Amino acid sequence: MTLFRSALVTGATGFLGSVLVEHLLAQGVEITCLVRPSAADSRKTPKGVRTIETTSFRASQLKIKLAGVSADVIFNLASYGVRPSDRDPHQLIEGNIDLLTDLLEATADWPLRRFVHTGSCSEYGFPERENVPITESQSLRPASLYGSAKASSVLFGTALASRLNIPFVTLRLFGVFGPHEAPDRLIPYLIAKLRRDEPVDLTPGEQFRDLLYEDDVAEAFIAAADAIGMKSGEAYNVCSARPTRIRDVGEAVADELGKPRHLLHWGERQYRADEPLWLVGDNRRFTATTSWSPRVSVEEGIRRMIAATPLSGKNSEHQHAF
Repeated sequence: MTLFRSALVTGATGFLGSVLVEHLLAQGVEITCLVRPSAADSRKTPKGVRTIETTSFRASQLKIKLAGVSADVIFNLASYGVRPSDRDPHQLIEGNIDLLTDLLEATADWPLRRFVHTGSCSEYGFPERENVPITESQSLRPASLYGSAKASSVLFGTALASRLNIPFVTLRLFGVFGPHEAPDRLIPYLIAKLRRDEPVDLTPGEQFRDLLYEDDVAEAFIAAADAIGMKSGEAYNVCSARPTRIRDVGEAVADELGKPRHLLHWGERQYRADEPLWLVGDNRRFTATTSWSPRVSVEEGIRRMIAATPLSGKNSEHQHAF
């Protein structure tokens, strides 16, 4: 059981937010989800979860909406720009920096145990050294607008939280995968195409990524809220710390489905200009501070995703990152 009894979750109808809510419910945590009306309509929150809809995340509006509400922990998973197509500069600022700023100001008088903010490995940009896991001490040199927006949110949010005396930590996530992913992401896309015996155009696949299953990520958030030794104002890498080659991921999906590997057309797409070939994290700082460690391997995660994906499911043909 957790050491905290109640939580406010933003981004609760998204990929990771929905998984975290399921894990919190299983541990008996009282949950309040702050959502936009469009998000509330697109995916229903589970039974037993209090949902508060708001058309604005401005602090003044949030204080009205959250009147009479309090929580031990806030999990901020709301963000804009995760999808490669979402790159509007103004929305990146609004959906990352402004949203966090207003949420901190609106809950400044809550007796919070911890405010857990979601960061991204995109904040690091290209690694300083190839084939060496990235530690939290690496300079932030984001190569994308999204990475810049996330880094800015962490820097500004950390400073504001310190001024407001809010115990604030950031979890920098690396590659997250699982059944709740959007259909245009790599593994769901591969599953859908290969099940239809269709060829898949891919990059050369020599990128090394750090992949972590969605359930492990949700447990990391809960561990961060529980851990006594986490330092306020600090950022922690949440990752597997194991390099996985994208080509190996594709072949594992094909093998698990019993499909020929020649359907995987490696090299038909070019790498993105802002895409490092090595993006693997060092998680020792986080594992030393919490009781958490990753449990689900990439291979087991792929098997679970295939088992959870309907045979008749329709997947998007949108461009994906690999």
